[in-house]
Amino acid sequence: MLDVERIRADFPILSRSMNGHPLVYLDSAATSQKPRAVIDALVRYYETINANVHRGVYRLAEEATREYEAARTKVAAFVGAPSPMGVVFVRNATEGINLVARAWGDRNLREGDEIIVTAMEHHSNLVPWHLLARRTGARVRAVGITEDGRLDLAGLDVLLNERTRLVAVSHVSNVLGTINPVAEIARRAHAAGAAVLVDGAQSVPHMPVDVAALGADFLAFSGHKMLGPTGVGVLVVRPDRYEEMDPFLGGGEMIREVTLTSSTYADPPWRFEAGTPNIAGVIALGAAVDYLRAVGMDAVADHDRTLGAVARRRLSEVHGLRLLGPSPGPDATGGIATFTMGGAHPHDIAQALDGRGIAVRAGHHCCQPLMARLGLAATTRASFYLYNTASEVEALASALDEVARTYAPRPAVPVASGPAPAAAEVPDDDLFREVVLDHYMHPSGREALPGPAVEWHGRNPLCGDEVTLRLTTEEGRISGLQVVGHGCSISVASGSMLAERLKGRTLEEARRLLRGVKAMFHGDPLPDDLDMGDLTALQGVRDLPVRVKCALLAWTTLEEALDAPSSPEDHHGHSHP
Repeated sequence: MLDVERIRADFPILSRSMNGHPLVYLDSAATSQKPRAVIDALVRYYETINANVHRGVYRLAEEATREYEAARTKVAAFVGAPSPMGVVFVRNATEGINLVARAWGDRNLREGDEIIVTAMEHHSNLVPWHLLARRTGARVRAVGITEDGRLDLAGLDVLLNERTRLVAVSHVSNVLGTINPVAEIARRAHAAGAAVLVDGAQSVPHMPVDVAALGADFLAFSGHKMLGPTGVGVLVVRPDRYEEMDPFLGGGEMIREVTLTSSTYADPPWRFEAGTPNIAGVIALGAAVDYLRAVGMDAVADHDRTLGAVARRRLSEVHGLRLLGPSPGPDATGGIATFTMGGAHPHDIAQALDGRGIAVRAGHHCCQPLMARLGLAATTRASFYLYNTASEVEALASALDEVARTYAPRPAVPVASGPAPAAAEVPDDDLFREVVLDHYMHPSGREALPGPAVEWHGRNPLCGDEVTLRLTTEEGRISGLQVVGHGCSISVASGSMLAERLKGRTLEEARRLLRGVKAMFHGDPLPDDLDMGDLTALQGVRDLPVRVKCALLAWTTLEEALDAPSSPEDHHGHSHP
């Protein structure tokens, strides 16, 4: 069992407070925090051995090279690579996957070949294959998932055939926490003659991983998710696959000899490490590996499962909250708890939790196909690591209890209108919540418009917010306005306010108010005679760049309508083509 309090003392950032509360960091699936040993390794490199590697014949360069290559040896042992020569240092897992798509894929795939992915892949394990398919004429096919968030292995058997060249699969889903049976997938893929790439971004930091036991030809993972710095990652290559790969990038370090007309290349792995690498990051990644090995990866995995079980039990008690994915155990790490909560958008949940110092992730988590499969636009994700505690899980659950009460259905209340408050009377958080929540629960402008109308659509792909504006005009004035769609409270409320403020206004008045709203969110001064009404309750959003996009969605959709080649006044109530 981990001594979590002792471990927490190694992480300086965990002593911070946020918004008057102790920091509860629950976003380690996005990036982990860094222990003092890793921070010290970065500083020590720059203070004592800063020099380029592999090139200098002076002692400082030799020391830097020795530590850089020592980190390669540490990483190889950490994931069971047969040799340090199988470890290629890259910037992150994404670059590692792209390297395979270019260096191996371009050489080995042809028109009609097939790449199998899964419905739970991160975009980083989808987009490189889409690009490869476009370059080569290959086809990308996907294995589906079951209702409980596991891969449909029967579907894999249906897809595997003599044209399959590669199976690309995440070891652990960054949304569901599902541990995929990679060894079995690899066995079936190899039997069909296909290579196997494993995205280990969520597994290598959280559980013992042996690349040989997995049967992976390629394994990619990122340093920053396993206590290391950003900007360094790893691609582990099965040695015989090097023979099937061409260089990915050309330049210094990856060459053997260069003339004006030709070049030959260094042996792997250096063949795939063109230019000056992230020397400090690689050495600090070695320190992260040392830290994790001292703690013990079995202990880290046990802690994830234990904390995940506590989280699922406590979060299941929150009214309206629905957890996704399997329960912690053989099929799930427990390090990820992703959920939806009726009535509350993930962005609203994340912002409310941030007010209590709790950091979680909200959105589609770079898994839009999975979100589509689940019938969701976005979710909220809490992710745990070796430095998190059961008391932090309780803090999360208690805060979510409050969020559930806040977004519970309630009767409409009057919303104050009138002139904008003076500069010294900026609306406080209570007013913001009251105005926004009332518009969110009881939005204006939802009534259908009689007769034909001009129509525009807007969408924020980051969180799935959507809006449709329908306008009718008479003699340059907005005679009818409908604003419909779905999204977070700020997006819906802003659209509701737009509907209230603009119906009956001239198109020029609409443009003027639009300019005022954009100025307000950008922190620019407003015209003295512009009445913003209850829109001023939204001005605090300007300090949250991601939420500004939510607040502006309806207004930018209106702007597109007004700036379209055929503007509303040109249509006189007819549908936009």
